[in-house]
Amino acid sequence: MKKTVLLSLFILLSTTILFAQQENDRLYILMEFMSVSDEMNGDYQEVEEFWSKIHQQRIADNNIIGWDLWAMSPNGTAQGSQYFTVTLFNSLAGMLEGIPGDKFQEYVQNAYPNMSQSDRDAMMEKTVKSRDIAHQVYTVEINNTSGDFDMPIGTMIVFDIMKQQNENYEKVEDEIFKPWHQQMVDNGQKGAWGLMRILLPSGSEAVGSHITYSMYKDYKQVANHWEGDGSGEMDLATQLAVQKGLKTRDMRGVEMARLVMKVR
Repeated sequence: MKKTVLLSLFILLSTTILFAQQENDRLYILMEFMSVSDEMNGDYQEVEEFWSKIHQQRIADNNIIGWDLWAMSPNGTAQGSQYFTVTLFNSLAGMLEGIPGDKFQEYVQNAYPNMSQSDRDAMMEKTVKSRDIAHQVYTVEINNTSGDFDMPIGTMIVFDIMKQQNENYEKVEDEIFKPWHQQMVDNGQKGAWGLMRILLPSGSEAVGSHITYSMYKDYKQVANHWEGDGSGEMDLATQLAVQKGLKTRDMRGVEMARLVMKVR
């Protein structure tokens, strides 16, 4: 009896440690969608160039892992957001905190040691005027394909906003859809695929519960996929499983964007 209890405790402890390790290995992703008018587009580009050097200081200080700027396509002013930024964190606490209040001036000083305070203030004012942060999304990446795609400038991303319909959704993505995407990655038909769980906003009124993304090296690779040349092969059993799996989620929207700036 004593051995059984000890074995049960050992299994429980091992499972807890493994779960904690998996949680610590996860990538937390803050997506910030920007609304930028045509007349402010030039100023916005200048603003993000200015901030990219501050983000570089955040990486050096282990505040973030990386930062990207993506230009959405199509990007008409009546379509909502024209850009979005992605900030990568290694913990949920780090994502929720963002830039520590006592570190911001240090990051700016290190990034621009020779810039006057008046010039810094002018860039901060331009930051506010050049764009509106339309909305923010807190996510955690919970699945992805393997490969060596390093996401160069010009990378195209297509992401699907999903609304989970039942508790089997994440399992379906892992067991049915991920192998299909991995096949396309291995065949050079796409660069990468991943699944993110949306942490906030959440609830029954939220647009989605998950985001899946596919990355492509250029517009041509995206077009090949959409026109059917890069769709990958499915046997009959997989096709039937896919049809069943589609019932576990509702696709609420599809967006596309191009990588224009990257800090690592």
